[in-house]
Amino acid sequence: MRAVLRKFRSEPYRYTLTPPALGRDAVDEFLFASRAGFCEHYASAFVYLMRAAGIPARVVTGYQGGELNPVDGYLIVRQSDAHAWAEVWLGEQGWQRVDPTAAVAPQRVEQSLARAIPAEPPFGLEGLAGLVDLQNDRESWLSWLRFNANAINNSWNQWVLDYNPERQRNFLAELNFALGNWRSALGLALVALLLFAAQRLRAGRGRDPVDAAYQAFCRQMARRGLPRAPDEGPRSYAARLLAAALPEDKKAAMKEFLELYGTLKYGVPDSGGRTHSVKRLNTLLMQSR
Repeated sequence: MRAVLRKFRSEPYRYTLTPPALGRDAVDEFLFASRAGFCEHYASAFVYLMRAAGIPARVVTGYQGGELNPVDGYLIVRQSDAHAWAEVWLGEQGWQRVDPTAAVAPQRVEQSLARAIPAEPPFGLEGLAGLVDLQNDRESWLSWLRFNANAINNSWNQWVLDYNPERQRNFLAELNFALGNWRSALGLALVALLLFAAQRLRAGRGRDPVDAAYQAFCRQMARRGLPRAPDEGPRSYAARLLAAALPEDKKAAMKEFLELYGTLKYGVPDSGGRTHSVKRLNTLLMQSR
């Protein structure tokens, strides 16, 4: 391991996002001819040499780096932060992390990608070369616009796309805390109303009425203390509901609902009678309450 890392450090290897194309013997060509590449070249070549030496090794891919947004305090992780490194198995120590890229370009591991190769536009995007310094300057107008745009996008993701029961409970707790100040409470209530309307609009846009009825049925059963398991289909769910201590009329409606749902969802489509079947499905939904 030390010998390979020493080879990368001492010989004229270089880190670049525009390496020359490699042929059939890619590892050989990289190690002995081009000696130029990015993290995947170094990680894969390192793992190949480790396995050739009888050491179990594997390539690991993920993300390394990121940028803290000063507007909302969230960490921005981009596709340009994608990274590849290696792990080797060392007896009782188990899997140990080794990053061969650090032997060639330690700045890529210690800093961002833009700082690692400031003179080389990523993937031939020469038009963006003049923006690299502005991206690194957190005080520039471009950075200010970029951070605020990211903060707006993150708020949309957090409070609309990912608005779940836990976030709802946290929001209501904050609302309860603010009740001492009616203006704050009114403002929070208005925000809650807008978020709820946006969520309902997103949820209802293009949603299949059959799926909507089934989801409403599952929520309804969950409130009765009989939630559907993630791996439970309509037939299995119906069998479990029929075995529960419920009124017989409710059981009959639940059974018919799930049978009709299974037919509409997984059976042969019948365009002529579908509208009537969806109405019947919603009627059974009401009768199951």
